[in-house]
Amino acid sequence: MKPCNRFLLIEPIEEEGGETSKVLLPENFKKKSLYISAKVIDTASDCKIEVKKNQIVLVDNSMVQEVEINKKTNYLVLENYILGILT
Repeated sequence: MKPCNRFLLIEPIEEEGGETSKVLLPENFKKKSLYISAKVIDTASDCKIEVKKNQIVLVDNSMVQEVEINKKTNYLVLENYILGILT
């Protein structure tokens, strides 16, 4: 998939570990962090942000869009919601 219209195709990086909860939650429940780190897979040609493939970025998690195509989940985020590039 090639992103368009200032979107970046990303791969969210799963956080290690986790807290144990004393509240009963469904098995598939995941606490969403406000911000996540993600690896850049590809960028739209009209992106103004200077980020390269395989760089790690900090993203506003609430703005990540999950798109399923041919049974594969793709994660897209608009360049405005990239908060920084992790070095």
